[in-house]
Amino acid sequence: MNFYKSCADILQRLSDKKGSIKSLVGSLPEKDRKRAAALVIETLKYQPLLLSVIEASGILRDEKKLLRDRNLVLVLVHDLLLSKGGIQMGDGPVKQAVLKHKTRLNAEFVKEKVKHGVSRTEDLAKSSEMGANQHVEDN
Repeated sequence: MNFYKSCADILQRLSDKKGSIKSLVGSLPEKDRKRAAALVIETLKYQPLLLSVIEASGILRDEKKLLRDRNLVLVLVHDLLLSKGGIQMGDGPVKQAVLKHKTRLNAEFVKEKVKHGVSRTEDLAKSSEMGANQHVEDN
């Protein structure tokens, strides 16, 4: 759990522009640095997609008491949907709250893949980046 909270804290600091990925990950214990860097970078890569999946699933609305930190939910949903091992933490109320919505999260994830017209998850990152760039150019 501490690992995921640390990664969520790094995401928050990055959004507040209080450091770089390298400096923020460097403040973690040596054994967690590589794993944290990979998780933070991959979460940022899929962030627009994951946020839309989280919003559409209603997990934040349904689990207000347990899931108050949006970045923590973002990291946990990333691991649930995109990593091979799933959420790598001990069984607790936060993990159970996310797993309770696993089916809905997977369904919304598949809807996003269909909406973007991709079949592979890797293509989805490229597709969401193009959508974000197009939005910036339009404005």
